Amino acid sequence: MRKAFTILGSIFGVIVLVVVLCGVALWAVRRHNADKYTIMSTSAPLKDKSTYQTNDHVVPIEGEYLNGFHFIPERRQHPGTLVVFGGSEGSPNYEQAKALSEQGYEVLSLFFFGQPNQVPTLARVPLDQFDEVSEYIHANIERPTPITLIGSSKGAEFTAELAAHGYAFDNLVNYAPADHTYAGLDFSSRDEKPSFAYRGEDVPFASFRTVDGATSRAMIWDLMIGRPPRYRETYVQAAECADASTRIDLRNFKGNGLLFAGAEDAMWQSELAATGLSGSAPNLEAIVYPGAGHLFSEDIASFGTGWEIMFGGTAAGAATAYRESQAVLLDRLNRWHGVL
Repeated sequence: MRKAFTILGSIFGVIVLVVVLCGVALWAVRRHNADKYTIMSTSAPLKDKSTYQTNDHVVPIEGEYLNGFHFIPERRQHPGTLVVFGGSEGSPNYEQAKALSEQGYEVLSLFFFGQPNQVPTLARVPLDQFDEVSEYIHANIERPTPITLIGSSKGAEFTAELAAHGYAFDNLVNYAPADHTYAGLDFSSRDEKPSFAYRGEDVPFASFRTVDGATSRAMIWDLMIGRPPRYRETYVQAAECADASTRIDLRNFKGNGLLFAGAEDAMWQSELAATGLSGSAPNLEAIVYPGAGHLFSEDIASFGTGWEIMFGGTAAGAATAYRESQAVLLDRLNRWHGVL
């Protein structure tokens, strides 16, 4: 009996040692990858409202749910309002709002989740928040219309859902759009949550639980070791297995729409979404840039090392897409809004 306990004790000791060694190895790999792939940590400060500069022309605003910044141009040149949203990183896309304000537009740069007066994560984000945005626009901006919404990535999904649910605005611009609504990005429990809610009810979504085991394991392993994951396969499979209720339907949107995407998007299939959505209504225009991935930027390397894995495309493709899409955007905004 004593010998059996000795053997069991030895086996237990070996198991503990293996677990400890595996933990140390995982820690070492994660630390190595944190240094190698800095993109995994660069988005965190973008959620912090206090890090953004404010002055007489960039005014912080906050309401019951409303939160962000009101950009007031030094010399306003166009009527109407631009409303800008970021993506899953939780930013208000401040730099884009700043650039557009410098073109003479009145711009709201808004968070749609993650602030103290908002839902904390990208799950059950209320579409109803746009009611308050609209009220703010009409109460605080002279010549407030037309209203153009500009969303990027999950912000594109959010603004497209606003259009699909009939909220009152005139023009829609999406960077890296989605043609489905997907599961929310809150992994605090086993329950899969929707990205959005409408009047208290969950908006139907394409589930990640339909994704095959190999794809899920590969993504989870990348996250465990701190390597930038490539999400595209997950989103493709989720969309393929989803029912029609999860599709974003813009057939009844009567405004103008402009949909930008990169042909080499590694985050999700935005180029397919852009062309698919544009085919659903004659007022929706899709432009897909070869060589570009999920983000357009003249300096995409500034997002951190490892961007190629997560976003896709090339630096040259991202820079070209940024310059060309910016020219198209300013042209369309000038047509839609006119000049004062």
